[in-house]
Amino acid sequence: MSNQSVAREVLQRLLSPDERIAMNLFELILESENLCLHTDRKSCILLQSNPQTPLWAWFAPSMDAESVESAAQFLSERIRLNPSLHVSADPDRCAPVFQRTKALCGLQPAVVMPMNVYVCRKVRRPALRGQLSFPTEADVPVVASLLKQLVEDGEHSQIPDEAALNFAKSAVGSNSLFLWKDEAVCAMAMIAHRTAETARINTVVTDRARRGHGYTGMLVSSLCGRLLSEGAAPMLYADARNPSSNRAYQKIGFEPVGPITEYRWTAEI
Repeated sequence: MSNQSVAREVLQRLLSPDERIAMNLFELILESENLCLHTDRKSCILLQSNPQTPLWAWFAPSMDAESVESAAQFLSERIRLNPSLHVSADPDRCAPVFQRTKALCGLQPAVVMPMNVYVCRKVRRPALRGQLSFPTEADVPVVASLLKQLVEDGEHSQIPDEAALNFAKSAVGSNSLFLWKDEAVCAMAMIAHRTAETARINTVVTDRARRGHGYTGMLVSSLCGRLLSEGAAPMLYADARNPSSNRAYQKIGFEPVGPITEYRWTAEI
């Protein structure tokens, strides 16, 4: 069996429906031609597209010593290939493997972003002002500006103007980027990836000058209605440190299905 076939069989057998939603990035990683996989076929599965990309890991609530050791050996080897490796996992389950990995490689996991994972099975629509629309070429500058705001607010860093413009140009016409317009562009969101059952939403941002008016809820609820009508359950990862966005998602029908935390392995904490 190929790594993809093994991984899909393990995911289907071991993970609950909500866990498969929480580990949605597995579906994207599984599309990689050079998939790197570790699983004991009973209590863990770790997937990575290539040594330079983030690794995602699912752990069962309990693991025996042999499974912990083999998972830690695999993770340590991936960290040796990339000493600043980012790993995303359930923070309530990763401690045994992470503790053993620390002992093996001498590095530590630092929290990059704690996330709440949400799925929307039935949307609650707020009162709407404006409409959902696809961007046009004329929207490229505002899309680039919104992306810069998203990176500045969420990652506390800057994205070069050229990179923001390149993103905007590629997103226009992709049928994956959506805007909310109320006379002017107020907010944007993107469908990052789709499976047979789910659609992952990301790049959600409201223009700073138009925040506090409910535009995020209007945009995302309308997008969710569209996706649900197509048979796809909308899901997303929300920064757990941003209570306002979490409240906005819950208000329009998103339900939590579990926590995921992104870690970066480092010599310093």
